[in-house]
Amino acid sequence: MLAAPLKRSAFGLRSSAALLKRGKADITIRKTTGDVLVGRGTYGRQSWNGQTATVFGCSGFLGRYVVARLAREGTKVIVPYRGLYEYVRHLRPTGDLGMVVPMEFDLRNPKQIDECVRYSDVVINLIGRNYETKNFSFEKVHIEGARRIAEISHAAGVSRFIHMSNLNARTNADAKSLVTKAFGEQRVRESFPGANIVRSATMYGYEDELLNNIGKNKYCYLTVNKAQRKLRPVCVSDVAHAIGKIRDDEDTVGLTYELFNPKQYTQKDIIDLVQFFIHENVWRVNVPSSLLRLAAKAVDVLPYHYTSHHEVDLMLADEFPSGDPAVQTFADLGIQPHTLELAALQYIRHYRPPQHEEDPMEPRGYKAFRKPPVPVNNKDIVA
Repeated sequence: MLAAPLKRSAFGLRSSAALLKRGKADITIRKTTGDVLVGRGTYGRQSWNGQTATVFGCSGFLGRYVVARLAREGTKVIVPYRGLYEYVRHLRPTGDLGMVVPMEFDLRNPKQIDECVRYSDVVINLIGRNYETKNFSFEKVHIEGARRIAEISHAAGVSRFIHMSNLNARTNADAKSLVTKAFGEQRVRESFPGANIVRSATMYGYEDELLNNIGKNKYCYLTVNKAQRKLRPVCVSDVAHAIGKIRDDEDTVGLTYELFNPKQYTQKDIIDLVQFFIHENVWRVNVPSSLLRLAAKAVDVLPYHYTSHHEVDLMLADEFPSGDPAVQTFADLGIQPHTLELAALQYIRHYRPPQHEEDPMEPRGYKAFRKPPVPVNNKDIVA
């Protein structure tokens, strides 16, 4: 009597197993090395898509979004960190058990870097600084560190290398951090042929230093040049999405991407937008750049970071795309970036007074702050 149910059960198991067949979507072939990566399990967080990625700079603002996106798609992610384990502990729940692996490393130690990239087919370098310390100058981080990671990754047989830079990275820039990032791009291309360079404008999001700094310092917000600095802010999740698309598409090997908002804003426009959304005035204090730079240089001698004269130099740098026709943008990846006027409120809503906490997420009048798109071949673009 039990034979028939057992047979039916066994047949059902065989039938379901027969349905779990592999398709082309489960296979990734790396163009540069010819490696064939086969996924295991169903697509998504509780599976492995056959890919292993190492994300340097994972504890930074952009890093947590890149790791979360990769882990959510079933990629095994190596997260190298410097300092305390608590800096990357929050990244482990973004992936399934054992899929996000923290590894301690030192940027000056080639052996530790090799251990981090040895089993990876993709390496993403997001390491960057806006100020120098006694142990790490801009040259050591943006040039020597980037070159070392690229060289070791290439020697280890890594298929793809994605290097994060800045939209204003040019060898003739006024800010030292931007100059070193431009030279870092050159060293990466020399050390890893086929590397992708991603240049991003200022990013905004939950942990940003753009919108949140305005809301946090609304009673005394320091500006230079009467807040006329030109910006092309992009949402951090859009940049993470773009990096994920670059990693997945083998036709993007060796391309350079500039990720920026099609609309141009001044810093004053963004301050006005923030104070409109939080229903409070933002008290701007315009300080001469030379005086602020002198004060920041004096603060540099303190043991902990408060500000730096290098960051004052960045406050004076307008954001413009290069205008190079060979450079790709969001449009080439099929990504429509978020609109600042629609996305900003969710990141700064907690700065509203209590009586406005329950106001709608899209208050009336926000359309007045919409800016028209600026063509890429704008006459103000500096190559």
